Amino acid sequence: MTAEVAVLNSIGVALAADSAVTVSIEAGKIYTSADKLFQLSTNAPVGVMVYGNASFLGVPWETIIKCYRTKLGSKTFPYLKDYSQDLIRFLKASTRLFPASSQKDEMSSIAHGYYSFVRERLEKYIKDEYDKGNKLNESQLKRIFTNLVKEELISTQKWPLLQALSPQVVSKIGKVYTREINAVQQEVFEKLPMSQIIKRKLAKTVIEIVTRERLLQRERHVGVVVAGFGDKEHFPQLIEYVLFGILCGYPLYSEGHQASISGGSEAIVVPLAQREMVMTFMEGVDPKLRKNIEGSTKDLFQAMAEIIIKEVKKKYPIYGTKLEKNVKPGIDKLLVKLYNYWEDVQRKEYSDPVMEMVASLPKDELGTMAESLVSLTKFKRRISREQETVGGPVDVAVITKGDGFIWMKRKHYFAPEINPRYIARITKWSK
Repeated sequence: MTAEVAVLNSIGVALAADSAVTVSIEAGKIYTSADKLFQLSTNAPVGVMVYGNASFLGVPWETIIKCYRTKLGSKTFPYLKDYSQDLIRFLKASTRLFPASSQKDEMSSIAHGYYSFVRERLEKYIKDEYDKGNKLNESQLKRIFTNLVKEELISTQKWPLLQALSPQVVSKIGKVYTREINAVQQEVFEKLPMSQIIKRKLAKTVIEIVTRERLLQRERHVGVVVAGFGDKEHFPQLIEYVLFGILCGYPLYSEGHQASISGGSEAIVVPLAQREMVMTFMEGVDPKLRKNIEGSTKDLFQAMAEIIIKEVKKKYPIYGTKLEKNVKPGIDKLLVKLYNYWEDVQRKEYSDPVMEMVASLPKDELGTMAESLVSLTKFKRRISREQETVGGPVDVAVITKGDGFIWMKRKHYFAPEINPRYIARITKWSK
C-alpha cells in the first residue's frame, strides 16, 4: 500500500507520495525506494501518481509512464481528461509491453484466484456440516455446490460493467480465453461433482468478474492519478482511474476520484490509498471511530426503546404494540438528524477552516501541506503495530499553469554530482 495526497487551489496542484513498496506480502518484505510520482509530459503542466500494484501485467509503472512520455513527445491536449484518456489508449495499443501471452497469464491468474475463493467457501460449508454431525453424500454435495455457483453468478451480475466495455467486448473476452478458464477450472476443482451446466456457469462468472466493478474488491488493482492543466484550462484538475489489467487488448478500468477547481476561492484535498490519517486531520475524527460511534449510538437507541416498549406491553399490551410500530421508524429519523448534526459540526469546526486556508496557500505551502499529510500517515504507521506500508522519502511536486511541473523534493538512487552524463542528458531533453 501507500499514501498519496493531492492538494488543489486556484494557483495549482501539489502532489506528494511516499516510497514504500511491498515486494512479498507473505514475507512482509517492504522496500522504501519506489517511485510513484512522475512528470507525464515534458511540455505540458501534467503529472501522474500511481498506487497499489508497483507493476501492470509485470511491467513497472516507471517504464510504462516513461514510454508514454516519449510517445507523447511535444503533443499537448486542451483538457486534462484528454491526457488520461490518451494514456488509456496507449495501454491498449502497447502490444509490445503487454503481449497476448501476458494477457492470457492475467486471465489465468484471475480465474485461479476466484476459483480458489469459491472452493474455500465450499470447503468451509462442508466442514461446518461435518462439525454439526451431518455427513454429506455426493448428491447433497453436488446440490450445495450448484447453489453456491448460482449465488455467485447472480451476485456478480448485479455489479455494473467497467468503463468502455460493451456486451460485445464481454462476449469476445469469454470466447478468447475459454481454454485458459477451463484449464484453471480443472486444476482447482479437480474431481468435484459438477454438471456441464455448472461448469459453464463457473466460466461465465469469471468473465463477469473481470468485466464488472466487482473487481474493485480485489487487491490487484492499480490507482492512476493524473493531475494538472490542459491547454484550455486555467485552474487545476485531477482524474483517477482504477486499473485491473488488460484482456483482449481492452484495459479493464473504472473511474475514481475527480476534482476540479473552477474559481479563486476553492480548495480540494484528495487523499489516496491509505486515507485514514488525512481524513482524521481534515474531519477531526478517525473514520473507523466515527463509524463505531454511529453504530453504537444506534444500538443504544434501539436497546433503550426495546426496554421501554417491553415494560409498557406488560401493563398495556395494545398500547405497547402501537408504540412499537411508531417508535422504530422514529428512531431512524432521529439518528439521521443526529448524524447530520455531527457532520455539520465537523464541517464548521474542522473542515471549513482548513479549506479556507488551503484556498489561499502559495505554491510552496501547497507542496509543504501535501508532504505533511503523507508524513502524518507515515508517522502513524511507524508507531503502530501494523506493517510500515507507508515509508521512505516523500516525493513532492507542484504543478502550476505558468511554471509547469516543478519538483520540490525528489529522491535519487544515485548521487547526481557523480553522474554528469545523466544530468546533461536530462538537460538536453528539457530544452
